[in-house]
Amino acid sequence: MTVWTPNASLATYVLNTNIGVGLYKSIFQSLEEAVLADGALESKLSILAFYNALLQQWTTSLLAEPPVVTTDSLATSDLVSHVNELTLTIIQCSSSVLTSSAVLDFYETAAVVISNPSLRRVSRITTPPAELVYTLYFTRSLSILSRLCTILAQYKRAFELAIISKASAPTSEAHSYPKEEVSRFNGFLMDICNCIWRSRAFNKSDPNALGCLIPDSLSPALTNYVASLDTAISLQAIFGLSYSPVLCLLAISYIREVEDNDDDTIVIRHAGPVTQASLKQLEKDGGLNLSWADYRMGVLRYLETKGAFGIGDLMYNTMKHLMTARQNMA
Repeated sequence: MTVWTPNASLATYVLNTNIGVGLYKSIFQSLEEAVLADGALESKLSILAFYNALLQQWTTSLLAEPPVVTTDSLATSDLVSHVNELTLTIIQCSSSVLTSSAVLDFYETAAVVISNPSLRRVSRITTPPAELVYTLYFTRSLSILSRLCTILAQYKRAFELAIISKASAPTSEAHSYPKEEVSRFNGFLMDICNCIWRSRAFNKSDPNALGCLIPDSLSPALTNYVASLDTAISLQAIFGLSYSPVLCLLAISYIREVEDNDDDTIVIRHAGPVTQASLKQLEKDGGLNLSWADYRMGVLRYLETKGAFGIGDLMYNTMKHLMTARQNMA
């Protein structure tokens, strides 16, 4: 087994040690067992913080070394794979904003690693567990939602660059990603876009869509429950910009801001929530003349003014036509 000493190159040590076989069994397993013995959430978060700091240190060391050519042992990827299990356990224990934030701290570090051109050859993309992604997505926090979307957008760009590199680089210098793995990641993106943008929450008929892993047997019960609350809305639409518990206040705040700016020309204000049909009726009644497309783009821009850049970042990078629309509105 390779042994690291303070005078040795950490980058060399990392690349010649497999965390799943060497480092984990010799060091981290004993550490985990000692810290996690009490079963407390705080202990799990402490281990997660340690792994996050470790990944940051490895990344710094790898960047400080000359270009790396060895790709046989990708310790950063092994570490992310191991922490995937830990984060899923943590989020099942608690989905609080504090806990979710700690989990996202780690994946923000992982996203930096796979996004760095200098590390692309020595760090294979390892995506978060699907169950973790969806648990974090259905959050009550705008900050958590925005950060998650930013991370997924970074992963998407990393996959795109990896696929391009694979097509142009020698086999020994680029990573291969099975079609099933890429399709599953694309399923995350499709599901989130379906929820936020397309009013097609939990749809499974679209390419790669996973329906947020909601069992088919559960859909009728959820549909009936939503209908019992308000027959004017549907299950598919309640996680969109206008109805989402996280986004609805900002969405209607955007409308109020636009109405304030056009106060001299309108005779009626939108009661909310905004729908495609309600905007058409509003114009007929003397209210705002605002298309459904411009409304949604406006909400994304409004979110950015409030510091929630991630949602727009993911939408723009997943649906390319939105980037053109954004540029036209600039």
